[in-house]
Amino acid sequence: MRLRNAGRIAPRHAVVGALVLGLNLPVTGPTLAFARSAPAPGSSAVLPPPTLRDASLRLGQRADVRGRFPSADAGRSVTLQYASRGARWRPLATTVVAPDGRYRFVVRLRRSGALRVALLPEGGAAAAGLAAPGMLPASRALRVAVAGRLVVGARGLELHVGAAGRIRGTLLPRTRGRLVLLEAASGGRWHVVARARTRPNGHFSARVATHAAGEQRLRVRFAGDAGNAAARAGAGTLRAFRATLASWYDLYGGALACGGTLEPGTMGVANKTLPCGTRVTLRYGGREVTVPVVDRGPYVGGREWDLTGATARALGFDGVGVVWSTR
Repeated sequence: MRLRNAGRIAPRHAVVGALVLGLNLPVTGPTLAFARSAPAPGSSAVLPPPTLRDASLRLGQRADVRGRFPSADAGRSVTLQYASRGARWRPLATTVVAPDGRYRFVVRLRRSGALRVALLPEGGAAAAGLAAPGMLPASRALRVAVAGRLVVGARGLELHVGAAGRIRGTLLPRTRGRLVLLEAASGGRWHVVARARTRPNGHFSARVATHAAGEQRLRVRFAGDAGNAAARAGAGTLRAFRATLASWYDLYGGALACGGTLEPGTMGVANKTLPCGTRVTLRYGGREVTVPVVDRGPYVGGREWDLTGATARALGFDGVGVVWSTR
């Protein structure tokens, strides 16, 4: 399948809100301080970068940005700026340097990008409007990755072999055209079984077909793009049933091929080839049981299972007939 370019994300969608907390909070992490006075407004000097407590964020998690200027800069205005990939810098929030030189921003980001701080000219934000943005002294950019979030609807699928079903969900933030992979666990590894693209509202629908009986864990995965980092979420279990012919037996007191004796309460099935202890899920008449292989047989034409008496009673099964099996 040819994948379309995710494209640029317009800056106006890059951030939802900015929250600035109090200034006189203790700084428990490392901080960076000037070795000399801050450059005069209008200079092209680079300010030391602030501390970013976590550069890999979950969607909705706040970015905690802290730093420190010389005490001589107390009362000066400092702004936190953000840019998505390929976009211009834009302000998120502005605060005032505390008497001890510290500043702090706590902002909520929705997309990956870069952060930096810029020292505004004397006079604050109003004076900054008179200066070219590139002339404001600013720190080096800090990259921050914001993961997308996958929300899965009804978890798991139960199908007859040969039928197909869908796993539906939403990838946040909501953007059209993002690739979502549906994967199934097999042989200790995850394998892609379906692909889907998000609609403008972020919804996706991945169609998966069944070719053999069995049970597999499912998950959905977003590999990441220019807007957001990778994400994944469990999607339940795919259970595929096939029609099989079964009978039942009640030779109580007889030895079982897998060990022990057959008792009225023994739950299990006899099968000619599956290893002893293999768990088998059976359905009949709206009832379902999961039982182990405990014996060998049956050896009558076309039959795959011999149900113990207790298993037959749990299913409401009597005589010879078709049961649905995950094996």
